[in-house]
Amino acid sequence: MNFFEKLKEYEGKTPGLLRIKRFLSIFENPQDKIKVVHIAGTNGKGSCAAFIAEILKSSGYKTGLYTSPHLVDIKERIKINGKNIAQSVFQEYLQKYLKRALDCKLSYFEFLTALSFIYFEKQKVDIAIIEAGLGGRFDATNIIKNPLICIITSISKDHQEILGNTVEKIAFEKSGIIKKSSSVVCGKLQKKTSDVIRNKSKSNIVRFYQKDFKALNVKMSLNGQSFDYIGKSLHLKNLQEKLLGKHQIINACVAICAVQFLLKDGFVKINSRNIRNGLENTFWKARFEIKKVKINNKSLKIVIDGAHNEEGLKAFVDTYKHLGFAKSKKVFIFGSMKEKNYKLMVKKIAPFAKKVVLPKINNTRSVSNNILKEEFLKFVVPNNIYTVNSVMDALSIVSDHKIVICVGSLYLAGEILANIK
Repeated sequence: MNFFEKLKEYEGKTPGLLRIKRFLSIFENPQDKIKVVHIAGTNGKGSCAAFIAEILKSSGYKTGLYTSPHLVDIKERIKINGKNIAQSVFQEYLQKYLKRALDCKLSYFEFLTALSFIYFEKQKVDIAIIEAGLGGRFDATNIIKNPLICIITSISKDHQEILGNTVEKIAFEKSGIIKKSSSVVCGKLQKKTSDVIRNKSKSNIVRFYQKDFKALNVKMSLNGQSFDYIGKSLHLKNLQEKLLGKHQIINACVAICAVQFLLKDGFVKINSRNIRNGLENTFWKARFEIKKVKINNKSLKIVIDGAHNEEGLKAFVDTYKHLGFAKSKKVFIFGSMKEKNYKLMVKKIAPFAKKVVLPKINNTRSVSNNILKEEFLKFVVPNNIYTVNSVMDALSIVSDHKIVICVGSLYLAGEILANIK
């Protein structure tokens, strides 16, 4: 039986670290033998992690990267120097560790997290960048005892059913990754959430985006964006990156600030040239990704963005407008998970849509496309709303249009990418 069928991602397990602690203690706690940067936050975790990993790789360090969820291939979650864990190694690990994982009653995410630590330790990485999954305090990645740096990229409402229904409660959960021995770097936060993190940090060195570093001369085009980084001890002009949106500039600034702390931790090969090269080489799928594709022998552009919560959707809309897509109404492919505020998401994107295609998503947590249709009917005429049985059917319907926008869920984005590959 496939391990997907044995370990479920959402099983309603009691929150806590006891299961993964028990499992990893059996294998001599590999997570304690590697140097780690730990990243939590509502949005921006993956992009920030990718920036830091690429900067470290450009500096000559063997760098592990653990992120979630994957889009097309589960092995995307575990990388070293940008390369997915090999299929042969992944299968070997499944055969070797799955039975013990079942004995310890690990969840799907806990098992993958444990495998990443085992893999990075066996491969003797110089450092690993670890993205928290959901929350922080009880997240499986929080088995890390002494991260060099703890990063909190952003705080907004998401997963309220688990993390709490106020941003202060969510900030408390995210700040659970902060350890006494670590430096703390934060992205752009509201005062009420930054206060929570300050109180948690106590004697730690806390760096907030609003006070310690900023970006100037930001320029954005369809091909990428540039900016000047101004920090307390580092000024870099005309930095280039491929990821689009002002929010990605913030993520890049957080990454630059973080790697400056790594210099103090002995990573002396990091320099301004490596920072520059790392940013230029960073690519992260489904973050306002623009792809030129052929469907039914017709050429079109697809914009793919995994914006799946209020903050993410705001960033998407801001970028969408800034790049000129809002000048005329476009065709949208949309999908969402049940736990998301999909009603608000529909309301926010409907003004930009002349036609909406709603495919069934291959995930038990996805909202029925018939339910989504009822929401879109509040804003879009019935003849311009299509419900279809698959993402492939959706792509066939939109193939006559020059530009198509896919937004609303990383799971939808993953299916789109798999079908246009």
